[in-house]
Amino acid sequence: MPKIFGSSLLAIVLATILFYMVGFVIYGLLFSEQWLTYAGLTAEQATARSDALGPMMFVWGLLLTLAQVLGIALFLKKANVRSAGKGLIKGAILATLFALPVMAYNWLYQGSSGNLLGLDYAHLLIGYSLAGAALGFFRAKD
Repeated sequence: MPKIFGSSLLAIVLATILFYMVGFVIYGLLFSEQWLTYAGLTAEQATARSDALGPMMFVWGLLLTLAQVLGIALFLKKANVRSAGKGLIKGAILATLFALPVMAYNWLYQGSSGNLLGLDYAHLLIGYSLAGAALGFFRAKD
């Protein structure tokens, strides 16, 4: 099976789907009302945005998730991670030291909600950690 950054294509696909589903659960099921409030949106505005993008919203969401999983895979290859536990820890480190500071620019310079930053960080912390665990698990099998 082909490898991308030392991870099998199956591992990349599964990690991407797992990470994407974390976002669906957080923003779509558990905290949708809080997310709207923190983002300063009404349900109508969110629906209008979704309607304007159509199915491409989900395609772009998957591509953004895939890009992050590829970055995690490259990092795990360079760190020679070969276990789910170490992948989980490295994913959490990446979320905390890279994703969180990048997202914090919006909070600092654009005045976005600190609550939104916290919710987005929770999404990426869980997503990066689970993707790292999945990739590490498959890397251990090689």
